[in-house]
Amino acid sequence: MADPLNISGITPGRIEIDPSKMRTPAPSSAPVEGKSFKDVLADSIGEVQRLQSEADTTIKKLVSGEIKDVTEAMVAVEKADVSFQTMMAVRNKIVAAYEEIMRMQV
Repeated sequence: MADPLNISGITPGRIEIDPSKMRTPAPSSAPVEGKSFKDVLADSIGEVQRLQSEADTTIKKLVSGEIKDVTEAMVAVEKADVSFQTMMAVRNKIVAAYEEIMRMQV
């Protein structure tokens, strides 16, 4: 039986690289499209704040008797809660990533 680790058929060789065929990527002068991370984060925080205000308003209307449907108030509260929990999960991931970068040795 042949040795499966036998690599005698492989001979070391030299790889020739032609520097004239190498090219560096051209610097991109085109502006980056879309929102920046800061803008996306600020928009998301604003949306969470809007949903919480909407939930507060709905609860006040329920207590004052302006609306009779409890499910409408509960849906508004749950939307605000889910958006807040999502925002906190994103914050925790950002903090963890920052801490990991700070632990890296240069």
